[in-house]
Amino acid sequence: MIILNTLQSLSDKWRKNPQKPVRVIAFGSSNTELHWHSLGGFNWFSWLSSAMREWIGRHITTINSGIGGETSEDLLKRIDRDVLSFNPDLVIITIGGNDTWKNLTIPEYEGYLTQIIEQIKKVNCLPVLQTYYCLLYDKMDKIFLRFPKFVEINRNLADKFNIPLLDQYKYFSPSYENEPDKYSEIMLDGLHVNPIGNALMGIIASRLFSLPDPFFMDTSFWEKVKIFLNLLSSYHELPVKIPYPEKK
Repeated sequence: MIILNTLQSLSDKWRKNPQKPVRVIAFGSSNTELHWHSLGGFNWFSWLSSAMREWIGRHITTINSGIGGETSEDLLKRIDRDVLSFNPDLVIITIGGNDTWKNLTIPEYEGYLTQIIEQIKKVNCLPVLQTYYCLLYDKMDKIFLRFPKFVEINRNLADKFNIPLLDQYKYFSPSYENEPDKYSEIMLDGLHVNPIGNALMGIIASRLFSLPDPFFMDTSFWEKVKIFLNLLSSYHELPVKIPYPEKK
């Protein structure tokens, strides 16, 4: 219950103190970075950021510190500039795909990720680990077959350090295992989600922070997202949906 208890209490605390600025940083590689591959749309952190500012308050400042192509080692090298210098309150770390591709060993990955967590905790900031969605293993180089081991390291470190984990992989992987062709429709390529996949991640992350779902003003896009939200929920129970607050 570390996820719900910690993140819900944080959301409540921030909501009750609107005069205190709050900084939330997303720290990772291409699936964190908002760039050309986002196809002109939001990515998961954009959706979560909007949900935080709407349902907690505009005193929440979010900073995207993702850089495509990076590994956990690369994150560690730039943590002072891109994370600690902002004096953040919470950092969401999403890394591992490039570690797999660039053939880092599991102990190396665990070691770098451990150092990242420790440095964030030293500045009285809460590190939050996030796993990836499920990759399209059938369309990827065989080296990615070891990716689930990198996912498991996140789970182990979350337990070890008693910190929250946004376990996206847990919610995405059953759909891939049961309906790989349908699942591929939320992917941009074998390693990255497309705008629909990003929206799904944003919804799940928002719920894990005990926030209402992001509001999708593009109704045609929302209809597409709902199809795949139902797909995910048909194979694994999703986090509880939080009702929208009543209008005053």
